[in-house]
Amino acid sequence: MAAEAAERFEAELDLLLAMYPESLSFSPKARELKYVYCNDESSGKPPAILVLRLPDTYPLDGSPEFISATGHYKEDLRSTINSTFRSIRAPAGEEVLDVLLLAFGDLVSSQDNSNLRTTTQETRQSKLKESDVSTNKTVVIWLHHLLNTNKRKLALNPLLNNSKISGVTKPGYPGVLVFSGERNTVESHVSELRNQRWQAFQVRYETNDGLWEFKHGPGIYEVESMSDVAQSIVNPQQRDIFLSSIGIK
Repeated sequence: MAAEAAERFEAELDLLLAMYPESLSFSPKARELKYVYCNDESSGKPPAILVLRLPDTYPLDGSPEFISATGHYKEDLRSTINSTFRSIRAPAGEEVLDVLLLAFGDLVSSQDNSNLRTTTQETRQSKLKESDVSTNKTVVIWLHHLLNTNKRKLALNPLLNNSKISGVTKPGYPGVLVFSGERNTVESHVSELRNQRWQAFQVRYETNDGLWEFKHGPGIYEVESMSDVAQSIVNPQQRDIFLSSIGIK
């Protein structure tokens, strides 16, 4: 049991370190995992920090313990992230660290949004006018794998009716999703997909700067290879952005 737990955790840790090379560290002696999160480095805010202690038998038995969880403004988020993790109801005996890191990032971002809402009405109205200009969004998502038939169908078919969203999906190892369309639609679709169970789900690139066009036209289509994804993107500069975001160029 101990050998299996160690082997599975090592594989999970290697994957996470590849995904977050500058943000993640692990102390084998203390069995502590430290995640440093900053969703906007240009803001000058100190990073949010999550520290987890892992049982020797994780992931076969036992759950990560929240040692500390602080937001950008040093607020204590342990109780909130603990409640969030319990609400996820992750199955016993499965790897959950990637889910926890994503949940922590979402929580910190929501705290930032809450702080922004304390600004004056005049400032809020100004931001609202600015947001009207940026009504579109494009995202590139990297997945450890995309094999499950139901997940592949969900990626191709947003739940919102009359969704104005286009893109490309590539199943297999790794899986890749590229979506471009109305901001609310894209964010809703990404949120719906993220709520599924994934070994790794990482947004590698996102922008509100205009729409991406695809050779197939409107709608979301599945292709077979990474090359097919790149070739489906009409704009050469956007194609380079895609290749860079997934580490090919």
